[in-house]
Amino acid sequence: MRLSCSSALRLADLQVGSTARLHDLQVDPESRAQLRALGLTDGSMLRVCKQGDPCVVQVRTTRIGISSRIAQHVFVVPTEGRASGELRWR
Repeated sequence: MRLSCSSALRLADLQVGSTARLHDLQVDPESRAQLRALGLTDGSMLRVCKQGDPCVVQVRTTRIGISSRIAQHVFVVPTEGRASGELRWR
């Protein structure tokens, strides 16, 4: 498995309150389509609200529960040096 961005992490490894930009969904096509339909699109901003099972993330104005198994295959790039209020949600 190769990631084009060396700073990409698994969603499951972020701490609660962390913000990040979606980098890659390394899941089966059905799960990919479902996550995209829920708002996890390329480059979308998200905030981790809860870790565990489910992992809860906020995407735009919606909170989404993602199984811990799937969260292991969602790769994100953490945002640094920006308060959550300064993020520009897409």
